[in-house]
Amino acid sequence: MKIVVIGAGPAGVSVVETLRRYDISSEVVMLSSEPYPPYSPPAMVDHFLHDSRAHLWRGTDWPARLGVDYRAGVVVTGIDPEGHRITLQDGTVGYDRLVIATGSRLYAPLEGIDLPGIYNFKSLSAAEELVGHIRAGEAKSALVVGAGFIGMEIALLLRELGVTVTQIEMTDQVMPRMLDHDTAAIALSLMQERGVDVRLNTKAEAFVGNGRASGVRLESGEVLEADILIAATGVKPNLDLLAGSGIAHQWGITVDDHLRTNAPDIYAAGDAVEAPDRMTGRPFVHAIFPNAVAQGEVVGLNLAGYDVPYEGADSMNSLKHLGLPIMAVGIKEGDEVLQSRGPHWLRTIYLQDSRIAGFQLVEDISAAGVLRSLMIQRADVSRIKHKLLEPDFGMGVVVWEALAP
Repeated sequence: MKIVVIGAGPAGVSVVETLRRYDISSEVVMLSSEPYPPYSPPAMVDHFLHDSRAHLWRGTDWPARLGVDYRAGVVVTGIDPEGHRITLQDGTVGYDRLVIATGSRLYAPLEGIDLPGIYNFKSLSAAEELVGHIRAGEAKSALVVGAGFIGMEIALLLRELGVTVTQIEMTDQVMPRMLDHDTAAIALSLMQERGVDVRLNTKAEAFVGNGRASGVRLESGEVLEADILIAATGVKPNLDLLAGSGIAHQWGITVDDHLRTNAPDIYAAGDAVEAPDRMTGRPFVHAIFPNAVAQGEVVGLNLAGYDVPYEGADSMNSLKHLGLPIMAVGIKEGDEVLQSRGPHWLRTIYLQDSRIAGFQLVEDISAAGVLRSLMIQRADVSRIKHKLLEPDFGMGVVVWEALAP
């Protein structure tokens, strides 16, 4: 059997590694549009800050070790599900089974978004180009549109590289999708301490420039200019290759409970997929590393012949470059809210029907694993509710003795 994987990010790598644990005979071809071996996007910041090689998380010998025909710098232009064939810029490739793991790119739904000069930081190639301009002395100022998770990480990196950074956010807090107001206020303060000029309640209307983007026009009419412009209000799945294929998609690729598309023998995983949220059941593009890896494992097992459903994606993010770790998991609403705080720490837990629906941790994140486990299991925590905020909560004996019949 010939299996082709489009994309060499966390989802694609997870597919191949899982498959190879059970199937060493199938031919595996991996197509990457970038000229690099597989890398970890979350580790790119450390790579540029500290010259870390951790982003090359599997090593240059990874394809040979797993028996993968790895083809770098290959752009897929189309898919023919009926003919079981992929069209490339310079040829075609046939397949028996296909996995679409094409990832996503940064995006902002603004006029002028297609102008040259707007940088993407979701791929190593784009990030290398951006950082190269800075290190060559060609860029001294940056404007980041959006203060979500990725936008925050980019702003911090640019400040560390010596760039003056202005960040605009249309809502009244940073990371509005993930953080509650209390946790967001701490994150904002830390951003400002690091020298990022964060402007809340500031709505961008359009990227402007004469043939090349040079600034952003705000809803107020003011134009902010900078050497570097980054659109980071969200991510957009890389789906251009689906044109004319008939593969169902909305914002992301539509999949069933085994991550199969509507086309025969085609699976999808990672940032390109709309998968159900584990807590709400609503389909959503959950563009984070752990979800990509988990989806890749499910696809790999199904390709190996196992009947494995996907349990749903997690809403989860963590910021580690602020100076204080911040973690947000699940949803930020409930019929009961538990909270404790100190000078530099905060723990907020959201309960629905005496079950954990989400939590936010600042500074001390040691309880995150146990809280998430209780959340996923939908455990009734009514008997240990008074213990959830205690500093030593998370120690196994405390949790499981309290839950014991």
